[in-house]
Amino acid sequence: MSKILIIEDESDAARVVSKRLKSHGFEVMIAEDAYQGVKMAHENNPDLIVLDLMLPAGGGLSVLKNIRLSSQLQNTPVLVLTASKDEPYKKKIIDEGVDAFMEKPYDADQFIAKVVNLLDNK
Repeated sequence: MSKILIIEDESDAARVVSKRLKSHGFEVMIAEDAYQGVKMAHENNPDLIVLDLMLPAGGGLSVLKNIRLSSQLQNTPVLVLTASKDEPYKKKIIDEGVDAFMEKPYDADQFIAKVVNLLDNK
Protein backbone atom coordinates (compact mmCIF):
# COMPACT_ATOMS: atom_id res chain seq x y z
CA MET A 1 0.00 0.00 0.00
CA SER A 2 1.43 3.35 -1.05
CA LYS A 3 1.77 6.10 1.57
CA ILE A 4 0.67 9.56 0.49
CA LEU A 5 1.32 12.75 2.43
CA ILE A 6 -1.15 15.58 1.86
CA ILE A 7 0.19 19.01 2.81
CA GLU A 8 -2.91 21.23 2.84
CA ASP A 9 -3.96 23.91 5.34
CA GLU A 10 -7.68 23.91 4.47
CA SER A 11 -9.11 21.02 6.49
CA ASP A 12 -12.15 20.51 4.23
CA ALA A 13 -9.96 20.25 1.13
CA ALA A 14 -7.55 17.89 2.91
CA ARG A 15 -10.44 15.71 4.07
CA VAL A 16 -11.88 15.43 0.54
CA VAL A 17 -8.50 14.51 -0.99
CA SER A 18 -7.79 12.07 1.86
CA LYS A 19 -11.15 10.34 1.49
CA ARG A 20 -10.70 10.08 -2.28
CA LEU A 21 -7.23 8.53 -1.91
CA LYS A 22 -8.30 6.15 0.88
CA SER A 23 -11.19 4.91 -1.28
CA HIS A 24 -8.55 3.82 -3.81
CA GLY A 25 -6.56 1.91 -1.20
CA PHE A 26 -3.87 4.43 -0.30
CA GLU A 27 -2.55 5.09 3.19
CA VAL A 28 -2.92 8.83 3.86
CA MET A 29 -1.28 11.31 6.25
CA ILE A 30 -2.18 15.00 6.49
CA ALA A 31 0.03 17.96 7.43
CA GLU A 32 -1.60 21.36 7.94
CA ASP A 33 1.32 23.69 7.28
CA ALA A 34 4.70 23.82 5.56
CA TYR A 35 6.74 23.09 8.70
CA GLN A 36 4.62 20.09 9.71
CA GLY A 37 4.68 18.85 6.08
CA VAL A 38 8.47 18.83 5.88
CA LYS A 39 8.73 17.18 9.31
CA MET A 40 6.19 14.46 8.42
CA ALA A 41 7.84 13.85 5.04
CA HIS A 42 11.20 13.19 6.72
CA GLU A 43 9.67 11.03 9.47
CA ASN A 44 7.36 8.93 7.25
CA ASN A 45 9.15 8.81 3.87
CA PRO A 46 5.93 8.87 1.80
CA ASP A 47 5.67 7.39 -1.69
CA LEU A 48 4.01 10.58 -2.98
CA ILE A 49 3.35 14.10 -1.70
CA VAL A 50 0.24 16.12 -2.60
CA LEU A 51 1.23 19.73 -1.99
CA ASP A 52 -0.82 22.92 -1.74
CA LEU A 53 1.10 26.12 -2.52
CA MET A 54 -0.52 28.59 -0.16
CA LEU A 55 0.55 27.26 3.23
CA PRO A 56 1.24 28.85 6.60
CA ALA A 57 4.72 28.44 8.12
CA GLY A 58 6.71 28.61 4.91
CA GLY A 59 4.65 28.05 1.77
CA GLY A 60 4.69 25.34 -0.86
CA LEU A 61 7.88 26.51 -2.56
CA SER A 62 9.91 26.15 0.65
CA VAL A 63 8.48 22.65 1.17
CA LEU A 64 9.39 21.63 -2.37
CA LYS A 65 12.93 23.04 -2.07
CA ASN A 66 13.44 21.17 1.21
CA ILE A 67 12.23 17.91 -0.32
CA ARG A 68 14.40 18.26 -3.43
CA LEU A 69 17.49 18.98 -1.29
CA SER A 70 16.94 15.88 0.88
CA SER A 71 18.81 12.75 -0.21
CA GLN A 72 16.01 10.72 1.43
CA LEU A 73 13.15 12.52 -0.35
CA GLN A 74 14.62 14.06 -3.51
CA ASN A 75 13.07 11.41 -5.79
CA THR A 76 9.66 11.43 -4.08
CA PRO A 77 7.03 12.47 -6.63
CA VAL A 78 5.24 15.74 -5.79
CA LEU A 79 1.80 16.60 -7.15
CA VAL A 80 0.90 20.26 -6.62
CA LEU A 81 -2.81 20.83 -6.11
CA THR A 82 -3.57 24.54 -5.84
CA ALA A 83 -6.11 27.29 -6.35
CA SER A 84 -3.34 29.85 -6.83
CA LYS A 85 -3.58 31.98 -9.97
CA ASP A 86 -0.10 33.49 -9.47
CA GLU A 87 1.59 32.51 -12.75
CA PRO A 88 5.16 33.62 -11.83
CA TYR A 89 4.91 31.62 -8.57
CA LYS A 90 3.60 28.57 -10.43
CA LYS A 91 6.53 28.83 -12.87
CA LYS A 92 8.97 28.87 -9.93
CA ILE A 93 7.32 25.75 -8.54
CA ILE A 94 7.55 23.94 -11.87
CA ASP A 95 11.19 25.02 -12.29
CA GLU A 96 11.94 23.67 -8.81
CA GLY A 97 11.03 20.16 -9.92
CA VAL A 98 7.38 19.39 -9.30
CA ASP A 99 6.23 16.17 -11.01
CA ALA A 100 2.61 17.12 -11.73
CA PHE A 101 0.45 20.20 -11.36
CA MET A 102 -3.34 20.47 -11.02
CA GLU A 103 -5.49 23.51 -10.36
CA LYS A 104 -8.45 23.50 -7.99
CA PRO A 105 -11.19 22.75 -8.71
CA TYR A 106 -9.97 19.53 -10.27
CA ASP A 107 -11.51 16.45 -11.84
CA ALA A 108 -11.50 13.58 -9.32
CA ASP A 109 -10.79 10.88 -11.90
CA GLN A 110 -7.93 12.85 -13.44
CA PHE A 111 -6.48 13.40 -9.96
CA ILE A 112 -6.47 9.67 -9.15
CA ALA A 113 -5.07 8.88 -12.62
CA LYS A 114 -2.17 11.32 -12.02
CA VAL A 115 -1.48 9.83 -8.58
CA VAL A 116 -1.41 6.28 -9.97
CA ASN A 117 0.77 7.37 -12.91
CA LEU A 118 3.27 9.13 -10.63
CA LEU A 119 3.50 6.10 -8.34
CA ASP A 120 3.90 3.71 -11.29
CA ASN A 121 6.74 5.79 -12.71
CA LYS A 122 8.51 6.35 -9.38
